[in-house]
Amino acid sequence: MKRIIFILLIALLMLSSAPLQLIASAGSLSVDETVAPSMPDISGITAESAILIDAKTGDVLWGKNSDNKRPIASTTKIMTALVAIKYGNLDDTVTVNADVLGPGKQGGIGLIPGEQIKLRDLLYALLLPSANDAAVAIADHIGGSVENFAAMMNKEASQIGALNTHFVNPHGLDNALHYSTAHDLALITIHAMQNEVFTQVVSTRATNINRSNPALSLTVKNYNKLLSTYPGATGGKTGYTRGAGNCLVSTATRNGVSLISVVLGVKNRAALFEESARLLDFGFGLYKEKQLITRGTIFKIKSPENDRQIDLVATEDVNAVVRDALPVNVKASGVAEVAVPVKKGTIFGRVTVEQAGRIIAVSNFVAKEEAKKPTLQQLTSPYSMQFKIKAS
Repeated sequence: MKRIIFILLIALLMLSSAPLQLIASAGSLSVDETVAPSMPDISGITAESAILIDAKTGDVLWGKNSDNKRPIASTTKIMTALVAIKYGNLDDTVTVNADVLGPGKQGGIGLIPGEQIKLRDLLYALLLPSANDAAVAIADHIGGSVENFAAMMNKEASQIGALNTHFVNPHGLDNALHYSTAHDLALITIHAMQNEVFTQVVSTRATNINRSNPALSLTVKNYNKLLSTYPGATGGKTGYTRGAGNCLVSTATRNGVSLISVVLGVKNRAALFEESARLLDFGFGLYKEKQLITRGTIFKIKSPENDRQIDLVATEDVNAVVRDALPVNVKASGVAEVAVPVKKGTIFGRVTVEQAGRIIAVSNFVAKEEAKKPTLQQLTSPYSMQFKIKAS
């Protein structure tokens, strides 16, 4: 009858008082603690309200008055686009209503009442040159009216968790009842950047807008200058009104790290892009690539009672980008039981490295050598088994 070795990682199987331990050898899981690079100075950020977050975890990396309610100008259109994508069909043909000649005419692409245009083209007009008349046409088509569409926007904001936000229009022109916060805009943008259609549109630098009258078709460019000037920029949305000042939501990704920067109420438009870039630089400077698991790392399964031992090894080198200031936790998980003899290369489980509750590195660990059957004396000698992983 085979002796069954029960392996319960990070748990205790009570058979008696002698522990069986899984221990990493000295130096095998150490993390390189090199000095962090000098960080960009962000003390002079002039934005009235700003925030920088990790788009994957939602962690706030820096903020300034980030929960203050304030006008947000055309950054509103992030939510306008989300609702349009969720409830509309991009191939829908939209008939433009007369109300585009109202407030929406300011900063538009010259839509004419009665003309027909695809929702897809309106979406590009909305997010690249920030066309207000496109916002109104979208609202009428999706919601039946601007008022109904605004109610849909508010419902979506509530579901996302943007609870300090209230919309009354789809374009963001100043209204005392139309506001959000830098933090809420970041939450909305996290949601938006998970949508493939949205990310495709906001990452586009220029495109052609097709109109029912070919003579009215035009090429539009993205107002977000960071797309062409900032390495790793992936999208975002600009905005300006007299009440809101210059505003920018910007997104960028480097080495697997995705950040969202929101700056609201910047007086100088040139400073809008410069301050956003500085915030993103600061954020990326908080992360470093480190080798977290080394191939050949030895873990030992050993019973102090009978001196039986199986050496396990990690199967690969694993590097990951980690937050430099946060602890890295090493855990183990694995199969419920393994029978002896154990063949070389038998997978016992895996080593998992976590930071801030997310898995950042994983490697299997396997038997380094064959483990033979225990003797009769060892078979009849009970012991408890406790597996521990220790990073030196």
